[in-house]
Amino acid sequence: MKLSIILLLVAIGILSVFPVFADSSNVAISITGGSEAGQGCVTAKNCYEPDTVTISPKTMITWTNIDGTAHTVTSGKPTENYTGQVFDSSTINPSATYSFMFISPGTYNYFCSIHPWMTGEIIVENATNSNSVTTPEFGPAVAFIFILSIFTAIFLAKNKLTFRS
Repeated sequence: MKLSIILLLVAIGILSVFPVFADSSNVAISITGGSEAGQGCVTAKNCYEPDTVTISPKTMITWTNIDGTAHTVTSGKPTENYTGQVFDSSTINPSATYSFMFISPGTYNYFCSIHPWMTGEIIVENATNSNSVTTPEFGPAVAFIFILSIFTAIFLAKNKLTFRS
């Protein structure tokens, strides 16, 4: 019984490390105010701010509707027959958000299905084309595992538990 408690604690400690290794980042895009009034934001290229973003794989994009009316974030172009197959936010009310994580490299066009002149583009670069080198950061997981190891050793020593085959 004591051994199963120790193994459970070790398993919890190991599982807590996995999120630390996720090489992801976050990017914010605003759905700008006044974009529902007409196609003026197309010329200004500010319907979505920024309207074009270049990211690495495993990046989470979060769109925030700062406009006073509802919008969508729908993959594809308004003229295509296959819109919304990669992502589709449905209606994003004022002050609400929608997030999507981009995994695969490529160019992802998107638009507002309510106001189809509102368009944007996400470019996901190949990981090998990126100029930056990412190194895993262990953060608080190292301290957690170290402390868990010490308590496990103390527990084993006090209870004189041995592993026998």
